[in-house]
Amino acid sequence: MMRRRVSMVRRNAAAKAPTYLSRSALCHLAGIDEGQLTIWEHEELIVPARMFKIEGHTEPLYTQHTLDRIRVIRTLADELEVNIPGIAVILNLLDRISG
Repeated sequence: MMRRRVSMVRRNAAAKAPTYLSRSALCHLAGIDEGQLTIWEHEELIVPARMFKIEGHTEPLYTQHTLDRIRVIRTLADELEVNIPGIAVILNLLDRISG
């Protein structure tokens, strides 16, 4: 019984640890190009979860939350034809609700 409990605790801890995606992996999974991601970052619709320093340069890292957020942005922009300021308002409201 104790052995099972320990393995469940380990499994739950592993499930809560975030998985980080590189910029190129995020773009590939989201179906966008890096230029589009750059625009959304400039407009502050997307923010990297972490910055990772490697070989003298800093690489942004993203989580599943970012990928989900990109899917919402794409739906708003592509299917509902909402402009960037409108997307920013909607995302702000969604952030407050999920708070």
